[in-house]
Amino acid sequence: MAIGYVIPVDPAELANRFSSDPYEEIENLDDPDPVEGSVEAILADGNYEERIAPLLNRIPEREADLIHLYFIQKKRQADIAEIFEITQAAVSYRLERGLKRIKFLLSIPTVTEDDLRRDLPEIFKNIDVDILVGMWQTTCQSQVAEDLGLTQGRVRHRFFKAVKTLEIISLEEPKFVPYSKIFSAISHKNFNILKSVILPQWSSKGMDSIF
Repeated sequence: MAIGYVIPVDPAELANRFSSDPYEEIENLDDPDPVEGSVEAILADGNYEERIAPLLNRIPEREADLIHLYFIQKKRQADIAEIFEITQAAVSYRLERGLKRIKFLLSIPTVTEDDLRRDLPEIFKNIDVDILVGMWQTTCQSQVAEDLGLTQGRVRHRFFKAVKTLEIISLEEPKFVPYSKIFSAISHKNFNILKSVILPQWSSKGMDSIF
């Protein structure tokens, strides 16, 4: 589910894009690990195009833009806040969340949807393949349930069953090891890490009335 990230070159255009939503999109993270210096180091040591840029399509577009402005265009948080007419705290918050998402993506094997849909049908029914692909895209059970017209309980049950199946099969079939690592990582306190939700009540706190 590519977002279609485009490297920003005109801050005014970005400001117009950001102001189109009335509320900030803030994800519901299940207690992810704190951001470590390794991600920032990758951004600073010349590995951006190789390691980070390909991941920006997998995080919210706003965070991808902020990461580019701050780490690549070297703009100060105060300057970014002024461009978008928001608080510096909001910029800092978004950068932190974006880095947490990237840290997660760097921690799991890199695969494509084509890889998943090619290999997973060897061991799963179509419904389970769709659930796994959806969880890879969003890490959000409720979103997958909505997209597939299923109950969240059914998605959760089949997802955890599939995770266990992959763990067992990967012991004998190396081809499935990357998939097992990905879905085991999601199932261990990383639900919703790639998903943003709207929390209108935050608009009164100066964090997201525009951003």
